[in-house]
Amino acid sequence: MTVAFSWLDSPGSLSPAMRRQLLHCWTDVSNAGGAVGFPLLPVDTGDVEPALAALVAALAPEGSRLLIAQEHGVLAGWLVLTVNPGTLTSHWARVTRVQSALAARGRGIGSALMQEAARYAREELRLDELILEVRGGMGLESFYSGLGWVEYGRRPRALRLAADDFRDEVLMRLPLPAGEGVAAAPA
Repeated sequence: MTVAFSWLDSPGSLSPAMRRQLLHCWTDVSNAGGAVGFPLLPVDTGDVEPALAALVAALAPEGSRLLIAQEHGVLAGWLVLTVNPGTLTSHWARVTRVQSALAARGRGIGSALMQEAARYAREELRLDELILEVRGGMGLESFYSGLGWVEYGRRPRALRLAADDFRDEVLMRLPLPAGEGVAAAPA
């Protein structure tokens, strides 16, 4: 598997072609049952476009960054990494919207995305940890724990997908040990 990663941190850094690929990926992943922000299915590109527009508008070096994985120039997966501007919380960031294109499933794209996010957060941003929220009942906890993520809490029945379908929101964190020139936080 040859995956090329790109980190984008401004709205202007996203080409119209890549924006279309992101839109279709997000729509497809949602309709395949992915826990990526649209619980009421099915969705179409008209439903997803406003969310994508807001995500792109929020791209900024001091805010959110978009990680894109491509295979042979085609979108294979993506995620968002959002840093915290405040001094009290500037040592960690949140990972959201993790998804791999349906055509790229089963090739380790999700794992590769998460490993690149951890590398970038540790080496480039010098962060101490990453956090994410996972929809319970989908087996995602085992995927992330296999990559070193640890559950640190749950919000029982926090997510309502249908009148009779409530799911826990699982809170997970990934400690980023200091390495390769990154100073450990003072004790």
